[in-house]
Amino acid sequence: LGNRFLCREGSMLFVGPSGVGKSSAATQQDLCWSVGKPAFGIIPARPLKILQIQAENDAGDLHEMVAGVWKAMEFGPEEEKLCTANLHVVSEKTRTGSAFLSEVVRPLLRLHRPDIIRIDPLLAFLGDDPTDTKALAAFCRSGLNPLLEEFQCAVILNHHTPKTTNRDTTNWRPSDWMYSGAGGAELANWARAILVIEPTDNPAAFRFIGAKRTKRLEWYDKFGNREIQRIYCHSECSIAWRPATETECDSVRAKKDKGKPTELELMEFVPAEGAIDKEALLALWNQLNIGQTKCKGLIAALIAGGKLF
Repeated sequence: LGNRFLCREGSMLFVGPSGVGKSSAATQQDLCWSVGKPAFGIIPARPLKILQIQAENDAGDLHEMVAGVWKAMEFGPEEEKLCTANLHVVSEKTRTGSAFLSEVVRPLLRLHRPDIIRIDPLLAFLGDDPTDTKALAAFCRSGLNPLLEEFQCAVILNHHTPKTTNRDTTNWRPSDWMYSGAGGAELANWARAILVIEPTDNPAAFRFIGAKRTKRLEWYDKFGNREIQRIYCHSECSIAWRPATETECDSVRAKKDKGKPTELELMEFVPAEGAIDKEALLALWNQLNIGQTKCKGLIAALIAGGKLF
């Protein structure tokens, strides 16, 4: 996925709070990647064979998510053939820990030989305390890693955040988001790549944050500037996700956004020599969760003060 964002024998955490649509986003990713199409701006190398093992959704939930994504993506007969051949979903609700790895994961890897195995969610199958470093190492390093090497595939673990009450993410740096999942730091250290969903003040809009290996996502704005986050919304017509409109992006704020960038922080985006296109500068500032209207006001004020020309 991406420019070696996720590789064979590699691992990825897909982190978000309960109830935000993490499973539907995962389903959309798996469906799109199984037919060789991008999902959330992440491009697969080719149509990928994907095995999803899940414990949170019943048959009706799974059907509604697949049908919703199918409708939103407007897949045709060729995509249907590819998806049927490449994507397999298995529900497992009883086994955890070493029994899950030996009795469920290994036989399914041997049967399907996927490029990617997705486990949804980690806490349903870990069977131990996620803050226990030894337990995490036993499951991820001693348990999963040998399977990834033996069957030459990658793994995506869907994972929850801890309770988010009073959690203020306003001043979080990209590196802080690596540790946004519930449990110990060993999990973030083990994972090659991390993608995080963060709610905003708009209940239908969410920030997707590249928390680890961000550059390898190859997210760029229309001016060619590298992005560390993108905004996506729940679709109005089905259970699926869509990119936010420019207006929605402008209105989105980080959860409990109290801080305002200082003038010094804003001016860091202005080159000391030469020039930067005004629209490009607006796009960069907008990533600080200011919004286009305020950005334009700040530019006008800095020009009036003689600090921008």
